[in-house]
Amino acid sequence: MRRYTFVILFFVVLVTPFILRRAIGTPAAYRAPAPTGDPLKLVIVTPHVESIRREFEQAFSAWHQQKYGRPVEIDWRNYGGASAIVKFFEASRATYDALGGYGVDLVWGGGDALFEDQLKKAGHLQPVTLAPEVMQRAFAVPDLGGLPLYDRGTPPQWFGTALSSFGIAYNRDVIAHLGLPEPKTWCDLSDPRYRGWIVMADPTLSSSAKAAYMTVVERAMADAAQQGRSEDDGWADGMGLLRQIAANARLFTDASSALPGQISSGDVAAGMTIDFHSLNQIDVLPTRADGTKRMAYVEPVNATAVNPDPIAVARTKGKVSPVALRFIEFVLSEPGQKLWYTPPGQPGGPRESGLYRLPIQASLYETDPTLRGKANPFKAAEGFNTSPERKRTFRILGELIQLSMMDLLDDLRETRRMILESPRAGELDARLGKFPFDQQEALRREKQWQAAAPIERLALQRKWTNEFREEYRSLREEARGD
Repeated sequence: MRRYTFVILFFVVLVTPFILRRAIGTPAAYRAPAPTGDPLKLVIVTPHVESIRREFEQAFSAWHQQKYGRPVEIDWRNYGGASAIVKFFEASRATYDALGGYGVDLVWGGGDALFEDQLKKAGHLQPVTLAPEVMQRAFAVPDLGGLPLYDRGTPPQWFGTALSSFGIAYNRDVIAHLGLPEPKTWCDLSDPRYRGWIVMADPTLSSSAKAAYMTVVERAMADAAQQGRSEDDGWADGMGLLRQIAANARLFTDASSALPGQISSGDVAAGMTIDFHSLNQIDVLPTRADGTKRMAYVEPVNATAVNPDPIAVARTKGKVSPVALRFIEFVLSEPGQKLWYTPPGQPGGPRESGLYRLPIQASLYETDPTLRGKANPFKAAEGFNTSPERKRTFRILGELIQLSMMDLLDDLRETRRMILESPRAGELDARLGKFPFDQQEALRREKQWQAAAPIERLALQRKWTNEFREEYRSLREEARGD
C-alpha cells in the first residue's frame, strides 16, 4: 500500500501545474498568439543593402500583422545597381508579354533619375493612386529646391521614400600620412598629392556614382552662370575637374557601395560617395581615444545635391497587389519614415543597424527631437540643388566618363604627371581641367548615341576614345617641349 501511495503522490505533483494552468489560464505576457495563417508574399527588386532590407521587412511584417492580421515575407531580388535593374526589366519583356507582369511587385531604390529617365520612360512602371491622407502627410512639401519628390503624372508612377545626398568620405590616418588637410570641397580631390589615393565608381554601372559626378558638373555650371558665363561652358569646367580627380584615381570600382570599405581600410585616402553608405561604415568603426574615428564624411557646402530615392509598382496587366500598395503606404507613414534615422534600439528605430537616411516627410525635421539641430535638407537645398535643366546630359555622362577617363586611365594619369613636372604646368593643367567640348556638343553626341544601333555604338566608342587619346598625346608633347 505504501508503494502505491508514493506513485499516486508523484502523479499528483506531476499533473497539478497543468490542471492549475487550465483553471487560471496562461498569463497574458506568455500567451502564444492566435494563428494568423501563412505569411503573405511580396517580391521587391532593389539595390538596397542588407540592413535596409532586413529592418524594413521586419517592421513592415509586424505593422501588417497588427493592421491586417497576417505577416508578410518579402522575396528580395538584388541584381546590382541601377544599370542591372534596367537590364532586368529589359530582359523580362518576354515574361511580361506572356504572363502580364515581370514577376515582381515593386522596385525600390536607385535614385530619381533611374525611375524618371529610365524605368518610367521605358514603360516599366504602373501608375497608382495612394490615399489622399498618405500623400498629404508624406509630401506636404512636394519638391526640394524645385526637384519633384514624386512623379507628377496622373496617377503618379513613383514616390520618393527617403532623401540622399553626396559627399566625400576620407580616411583621417591616410590623409595625415599624405600631409594633406582634410577635404572640404570637390576641388580638393584634384590636388596632385592625392595621386594614386582616390577611389571612384563606374558611372555606367552605379546610378549613385553618376549622380555624384553630375553634382560636380552642375555646381560648375551654376558657378559659370554666377560669373556671367554660359552654363554650357561651365559644363566643360565640371567635366574637366572630374578628369583631374580621375587622374588621381587608383581604380574605378563596379559598385559605389564598395568605396567606404576601401577608404576605411586605408587602401585609399578618399572618394565621392552617397551619404548613407559612408555613415553606415563609420558607425561600425571603433571610436578612438580622442573621440574620433579613422574615417569621416563631409558634404561640400552649397555644392551637393539632395535627391529622392523612389519606390514604384512594377507594371502589370492584372490587378496591383494590395500588399504592394500597403508596403508603399508603410514606407511613407511616420513609423516607416522614422525607421530611416532613429538610432537602433530606440523606440521606433531599427532593431540591429542604423540606416542613416534622411526622411522625405518635411514636418519631421521640425517635430522630431532626433532631427532637431541637424541639417534640414529642405532649407539647405534653397542655395543649390540638382535641376532637370542642368541634368540634360545625365544619360550620356557615364559613357563620356568611361571613354575619356576610365578606358584611358593610364594615359590620363601619365598626362597629368608630365604636365605637373613641366615648366608650363599651370597652363597645361588648366587645359586638362577644361573638357574639349561643351554641353551643347555633349547633347548632340547624346542624340547620336541614343539613335545608334549596337554596331554603330562600337564605332562611336572607338572614334570618341581616339579623340581623347589624341588630346592627351598632344598635351604630353607640349609638356615635353616637343
